[in-house]
Amino acid sequence: MSASDQVRVTEARETARREAAEMGIAPETISDLVDTFYGHVRADDQLGPIFAKAIGDDWDPHLATMKRFWSAIVFHDGGYSGRPMPAHMKLKPDLTPGHFSRWLGLFEQALDEIGASQDARTAFLDRANRIADSFQMHLFYSPYE
Repeated sequence: MSASDQVRVTEARETARREAAEMGIAPETISDLVDTFYGHVRADDQLGPIFAKAIGDDWDPHLATMKRFWSAIVFHDGGYSGRPMPAHMKLKPDLTPGHFSRWLGLFEQALDEIGASQDARTAFLDRANRIADSFQMHLFYSPYE
């Protein structure tokens, strides 16, 4: 990476951190959101079995990955470089578009429960909706149907 690229990355990360702080988002916010959200997912009668089948009993690695994922989105910290689509494609036989609506509902509930500010709520929900839309396009859309 060139020096000018490094400067741009540093500036982008500083801007992201400042904007997140203005919305009331800190690393603890992300940790609380992920823990609260996946607590609901695990207990959900529709989503819980799908996640249990994919993750099993050892949730710690998945929760850590999701915290890195959301931190990378919010803070542009480069902490996540995974490819979530292949893992989700394996779940295609078990998923329906309705599962994504339920996922978004539980995500919104978790945001409310952790006391996210309206700006933080809007930012998180915007990104979550775009993720859900992208996953659904990959999982369920066929240009030939």
